Amino acid sequence: MDRIDIHTHGLPPRLPRLAQRYAGAWPELVSTGPCTADITLGGNFFRAVDDRCWNPERRLADMAAEGVARQVISPIPVTFSYGLDATGVVELARVQNEWIAEVVGNHPDRFSGLGTVPLQAPEMAATMVGEVVRDLGLPGIEIGSNVAGAPLDAAELAPFFHAVEEHDAVVFLHPWQVLGAERLRAHGLSYSVGNPAETAVAATTLILGGVLDRHPRLRVVLAHGGGAFLAMLPRITTCTSMLPGVAEPEQPIASYVRRFWYDSLVYDPGSVRRLVEIGGADRVMVGTDYPFPIAERPAGAAVEAAGLPGADTVAVLHGTALDLLGLDS
Repeated sequence: MDRIDIHTHGLPPRLPRLAQRYAGAWPELVSTGPCTADITLGGNFFRAVDDRCWNPERRLADMAAEGVARQVISPIPVTFSYGLDATGVVELARVQNEWIAEVVGNHPDRFSGLGTVPLQAPEMAATMVGEVVRDLGLPGIEIGSNVAGAPLDAAELAPFFHAVEEHDAVVFLHPWQVLGAERLRAHGLSYSVGNPAETAVAATTLILGGVLDRHPRLRVVLAHGGGAFLAMLPRITTCTSMLPGVAEPEQPIASYVRRFWYDSLVYDPGSVRRLVEIGGADRVMVGTDYPFPIAERPAGAAVEAAGLPGADTVAVLHGTALDLLGLDS
């Protein structure tokens, strides 16, 4: 059965050489072969990638092999660059946003895309939301789980969230700069433990910080099945009601579960069943993390194996994503 992959990453084959004009550790793409490159930060190695990141034909071949009807391409989080000069980040974001829009424009039936904005400058970010949605025709943006350490309920971010509502933009929330990063360097813990914990913090912050109450039309997708958010929900609820000085939100915390959407990237059929049970099939979509080593392959494997009712399987594989992205079937 065809599926829509809501969680894939890509970047253009060339990034601007911003380190020549601005201070800081800027992301660059350094070629290592005809089909390979290294992403560097300030000249230091960050990650090896290959042309599946920037070559649509490679992506289309993999999609055909796995029955993926459409991929949603979002930037690689290391390019958020929230701690760097906002003027340079605007340039970096525009290069990526325009490249994603070009790929989508050349293959409108196979790709959708999400842009990126400089959240460290919320007024600039608000303006760029309009550029992404109105001018480039993309359905939304990807953001990080914090802004150079600042939480997503910071008052300064209000113009950004107002712009997101105004343009009816989808927000894909991806963990980045995880809590306790120094302690998580060994054993891949930053990815296996840090990312899910970071997403739980960000989701809970949006609830307890009142962001979802102030912006009732926000549509936020949580990566990696919401990370640890749903598993920790009973503890979050109990602690919020019992700890002194913690303000409770307008509604019961459990009711906010359906204020979010979730990708299915939990790798396990039983976990997919639990995700659908709690969130609802109309809030869950296939996500893989293509083209990285931890990507689920083939796409939607855990969904197919979860033994969901037929209508729920159809919804998770493509129906929910079609609705969220405003696409025809």
